[in-house]
Amino acid sequence: MIAIRQGRDLASWLQQWLDESTPPKPIDNAACLCSHGKLHPDKISMVKRVSEYVADYFYKRYGGGPRLTVKALCRECVVERCRVLRLKNQLNEDYKAVANFLKGPVRCDEGFWVGKSSLRSWRQMALELLDDPEEDAEQSNGNMNGDTKSRDDPSTEKPEEEDLKFNEDIVCPHGNLCISENERRVVSMEAWEKLCCYFRSAPEFPTSQDSCSQCKILEREGEENEALHKMMASEQKASLPNLFQDKSRPCLSSWPEEVEELYVVSKFFVEEWRKFVRRPTRCSPVSSVGNRDLLCPHGGLMFTFASMAKEDSKLIALIWPSEWGKIQKLFVVDHAIRVIRRRPLEAGSDPPLYATEPELCSDCREGLLCQQQRDLREYAQATIYVRKVVDNTKVMKDSAPELNVSSSEAEEEREEARLEGEQDPDFNQIMHAFSVAPFDQNLSIEGTTLTEDSATLGSLGVTPESVVLLKADEPVVDYSAIDDVMQVCMPEEGFKGTGLLGH
Repeated sequence: MIAIRQGRDLASWLQQWLDESTPPKPIDNAACLCSHGKLHPDKISMVKRVSEYVADYFYKRYGGGPRLTVKALCRECVVERCRVLRLKNQLNEDYKAVANFLKGPVRCDEGFWVGKSSLRSWRQMALELLDDPEEDAEQSNGNMNGDTKSRDDPSTEKPEEEDLKFNEDIVCPHGNLCISENERRVVSMEAWEKLCCYFRSAPEFPTSQDSCSQCKILEREGEENEALHKMMASEQKASLPNLFQDKSRPCLSSWPEEVEELYVVSKFFVEEWRKFVRRPTRCSPVSSVGNRDLLCPHGGLMFTFASMAKEDSKLIALIWPSEWGKIQKLFVVDHAIRVIRRRPLEAGSDPPLYATEPELCSDCREGLLCQQQRDLREYAQATIYVRKVVDNTKVMKDSAPELNVSSSEAEEEREEARLEGEQDPDFNQIMHAFSVAPFDQNLSIEGTTLTEDSATLGSLGVTPESVVLLKADEPVVDYSAIDDVMQVCMPEEGFKGTGLLGH
């Protein structure tokens, strides 16, 4: 017998032998062998029986092996194959029997706990246990003529999945019976004995066995913690209702007349606290105010009064003095930050003065502003808007591009030839949107013309969401030059002949 290989992309050895254009390889029967070194009963379809004379001719001329005779069929594999077939037939009968047992009543003192997930898939688990030896033998032998992929090939590996074995779905982390009765059910002793025939090492839990005591303690502690969190959330919400609902909040730009000081906390603290109050069982409670993030390493404030009223207002939250007293009782306050209004001695003479405690750290504030400017001018992906200007009037165009650019991209020279397929993030997109060639584009932002070809967008002041104005150079019309071109383009008539041949 000679092995022939089957597959969409691989020709059999006999097909190669019949093809005179390709010299055949040596005969390789290794893929048809079992782990015992004999012919596997499941691989009989991969071999072709030939006469002894033909086999002698092939092996003598082309070599290879091992040679498979009529006695090459593995007896042990045939016996194992028959055993598996009988077990599969028995499995079908046992599956029906277990289904019938599950429909009948179960005595409480004679039953066993089985996971519902295991009961749904126990037949498939048993089939996989029966098929595993055959799959291992097939993988160990590989395919023919050395063209197969190794078992260690990453492309043939299956993703690792932590599949639970039978009845392990009701085992708790401590190795005992889980406390959730929704995940398990009681089966009769007859059904359990049928299941044990296929899963001898499965965890066994009689109905008389109690669930895990450690899990009960943890569950009770969890319930107590949930109740405690709900109580904390309810108390904090009742103490600070306006802060939770974001109602009647103070504002620095319109300082209330009845108060002389306001307190400052971080916006992050308020947002996390609101999350906890809304979902106390899912979110962790907030224990500290955390005003340290609003101060510099020297203990000074990082924000001015003017910035807290405008651009930095999204980073802070203002607190009424009455609310601050309640916050000190409910949370741990690491640093108290106040904004104080000092009225002038004579009413109506001068505007009130505002001070902060702690005071502003000028050096750190200046460093923060510089860092913000650098961050604003250094970006990887940002949107830039372009508007065309015609006769000093901005034209809104639906197809105006929103350029996705980087701050480190320098402006290209407008008459420079570009490679095919290369996209300019600036001039080419504008050319397609407004039909203006790069060399006719005049770009400006806030009155400053963008003329430096080697400068980056960040250094030119082009920040995210900026609006760049485009003004196109109008062509100069020279009618005399057009007439000269038209005269040159007219063809000369030349000599037409005498016309004698036409008569």
